[in-house]
Amino acid sequence: MGWFWSIRELPAQMPHARHLAQVLAQHEFQEALKNWRDLRFLQKNLAEWHDKLGTYGDMLATRRKAYADKLPPVQGRPWQARLDALRTRRDAVVGEIAAGEQAGDGAAFADANETALRIRIEGARKLIDGLAADASIDAESKAEVARARERLRLASGVLDWRLSQSALDRAWAAKKELVGLDAGLADAARRDADLAEAQKTEPARFDAFDKRIAALDPRLLLLMPRVAALGREQKVAAQEIAVAELTRHQERLASYETQARFAVAQLYDRAYAKAANDGPAKR
Repeated sequence: MGWFWSIRELPAQMPHARHLAQVLAQHEFQEALKNWRDLRFLQKNLAEWHDKLGTYGDMLATRRKAYADKLPPVQGRPWQARLDALRTRRDAVVGEIAAGEQAGDGAAFADANETALRIRIEGARKLIDGLAADASIDAESKAEVARARERLRLASGVLDWRLSQSALDRAWAAKKELVGLDAGLADAARRDADLAEAQKTEPARFDAFDKRIAALDPRLLLLMPRVAALGREQKVAAQEIAVAELTRHQERLASYETQARFAVAQLYDRAYAKAANDGPAKR
């Protein structure tokens, strides 16, 4: 478009190209040609946009259908109950961490294996207490029960000592995981809010795009023939400039031809006069 394009080379099959080069190089003709090319570009652009409007309409219909298909599972926010349960569980975990830190024994931060081991120790303790309370066992059995009680006490002490020693590290790790949990809950809440907002705004956005497409179509249909008519007018104007310049060129050539004929006639007259003057002198 504009002045970024210029005629670099005339077509080889163009008749009288050397005469037309002077015409094409004129500013007036170049300006007319530029305007005509711009109108041609605009006409092509309008036609392409008119074709694209149909494609955009199909795309909008596809988006609207996809939205309608995905909307029912989203409506009612079925995940809200799970989010509420997670928040409740998170608050409970915060309480457990605080209670574990206050107790300082590390029992609140025991992993699954350690918890299972504590349950086994408690079960064994109840069994030993039951055997110790049985009056029907003999002295040797009571001694074996006492040794078992001592081994159980040592195992329980080792477990309690290990939990107590790692209580601070485990509390810090639990708090770190709690921060990640809070971030996940916040992200879920934000997405939930975005989905709720989208349910309100997306239909309005679809309607707005639909109105824009419907408004652009008649405008394009109105502009396309106007631009085409202007293009034809500009083409005629460029042709008239070229024809006028060629006509002036033709008139100049005719003038040059007349002047040449007069010059030739003058030469003949001078030669004839000279020959006439030289003739009597020789006689």
